[in-house]
Amino acid sequence: MTLAPCARPVAPDEIDGQTVICGNVSVPIDHRAPESDRITIAFNLYKAHSLTPEPDPVIYLHGGPGSGTVSHVAKTIGYFEHLRGRRDIIAIDERGVDSSAPEMDCYTTLGAQLAPVVDQKITGNAAPTLQADFINGCLAELDAKGIDYTLINTEQNAMDVPAVLSALGYESYNLYGISYGTKLTMEILRQDPPGIRSAIIDGNAPPWLPLYSMFWQSHSAPIQLSLAPCEGDPVCAEAYPDITARTFALMETLGETPVDGPKGPVDGGMLYEMIDGRVNMKGDYHALTPYIPLMVTQLEQGDTTLFDQITAGELPPKPATADAETLRAAALARGLNGTEMAQVNAMLEAAEHIRIAQGTVERAARLLEGDLDQEARGTDLAEIFDNRLAAAIKAIPDDAARLAVGRDYLDLRFADPSVDGLLTLIEAHLEGSAATDLSALARQLDAAELARVYELIRVDNEATVKQVEGSFQTYLYACQEDFSDGWNSVQKFRDLMAEDGAWGPGMQEALAGYYDQRFIAVCALFDKHPREDWTSVGSTDRPVLAMNGELDTQTAGIWGALAVQDYSDATLVMLPESGHGTIRFSQCAKDITAAFIEAPESDLDTSCVKDLRLPVMLPDGTMHPLPY
Repeated sequence: MTLAPCARPVAPDEIDGQTVICGNVSVPIDHRAPESDRITIAFNLYKAHSLTPEPDPVIYLHGGPGSGTVSHVAKTIGYFEHLRGRRDIIAIDERGVDSSAPEMDCYTTLGAQLAPVVDQKITGNAAPTLQADFINGCLAELDAKGIDYTLINTEQNAMDVPAVLSALGYESYNLYGISYGTKLTMEILRQDPPGIRSAIIDGNAPPWLPLYSMFWQSHSAPIQLSLAPCEGDPVCAEAYPDITARTFALMETLGETPVDGPKGPVDGGMLYEMIDGRVNMKGDYHALTPYIPLMVTQLEQGDTTLFDQITAGELPPKPATADAETLRAAALARGLNGTEMAQVNAMLEAAEHIRIAQGTVERAARLLEGDLDQEARGTDLAEIFDNRLAAAIKAIPDDAARLAVGRDYLDLRFADPSVDGLLTLIEAHLEGSAATDLSALARQLDAAELARVYELIRVDNEATVKQVEGSFQTYLYACQEDFSDGWNSVQKFRDLMAEDGAWGPGMQEALAGYYDQRFIAVCALFDKHPREDWTSVGSTDRPVLAMNGELDTQTAGIWGALAVQDYSDATLVMLPESGHGTIRFSQCAKDITAAFIEAPESDLDTSCVKDLRLPVMLPDGTMHPLPY
């Protein structure tokens, strides 16, 4: 294990090296051959707030796989702060992802395709073969580097986790997987290494389901789950009979014949996007469920009133806010006497002082973090050099020349920091005062400033690579292990969707076409590497909590029951009005997961879930409560 500075800036209330510790753990690229080449797994270790923490930390296993967590110090712990009171929290970038094994970034391929990449960034038009060209080039580049990317798989990934925890000195631990991280957690449970105390799987993706042939269910299940309470309530069912089937049918009808409204036509795709978009991958949430039955009824009748109100942001209504004067007026209206009003004024003034103090503390902390960031980098001159270099490159009028310097700039990503490397870049591509000034600045850089310049180059290049790679890291896993032997295919997608019958033919074709383009065509570029028992149902006797959101459009909420079907000690929780990664959507989800981690063998109180169920708007405009 080696320690390293955390990715900056860290959160204002964290201290690099004390409250959050970052570094890398070296593991075999093939755990079944311990003497094989090594790769590094990057980690962030967030120390518990307690002076006497419990010995078993929580390790977060991220989704994708892709878009790792280590470089997002503040964002990552923001999701898990509720578990940090008594336990350390560990986040890793899984093998082959972002900070873990950065040598897998395909900068040579990117440099060779810089022209279409730049064109896409400027015009928004991607070359038809850009994705396939990049994948083919990247796979060839990895081959040329001698990287056995067939070992970038969930089986090896699962063996990395206990190796990292052992290197950090933990004998017992709790797993917390979200999305692909649930698949990884299930593989770890299948391998059953020593030390697992408990596991939480949130947004379940069990490998024993052909998930890439079932992703249509991630879009039908939120409709079915959120409308089922209306179907089961006498008052709602009378007002909106067969509302679930009617909602699916309406999308098909509007796909063929849109409804004209005062703000324009409403078609099936628009209705689908509105209902499907109640939650998104960013954790945004729109409380539209109460209005869906009435909106569907109106659209069936050619009325777009509710649809237009939602589109305009008028529904759901914004929560009311009250300033101090409004609260004083309300208190006076209640007839409070002079003494009581003095107490009200004192409370309002105290609240204002607290608000100002909190803002002051936060601003001061951010300023301090900024100062520490600059001090750690020691590099005002480095920032100046980087900014001037970027400006000089942008000022080159010739497209071909600009692309040429861009390629050489990318090549510096893996070069050792050196003044000569910068001078070579400048002399090869720049001239005049820009070249003279930048050369002079480069010669003034000390060792720390030079290292910072190359760090900035790395950051710039990583951002560009991420734009082009897209889902390459996901494909490395999915295409090699999930598309073997026809386990997932577009034909299976179509057959399962038709057999289910919820979606009409128009939506079936639209979703199947997207799936075909998004996965089938891409995965055809990869060799397949099936593994024994990968698709067989897993079992475990460890305590497992499966958290599932009714509105989850990435992993259908109903997959949770299928994930734990052979788990002997599993608790299944379905949360209304929650999407992918339930802890992003409610305090209830956080409370349940915290209680489970605290006592995984005890009975779990999930009573707060029923409070998440929203009412339904009846035809007369009143709100009617629904059962959980």
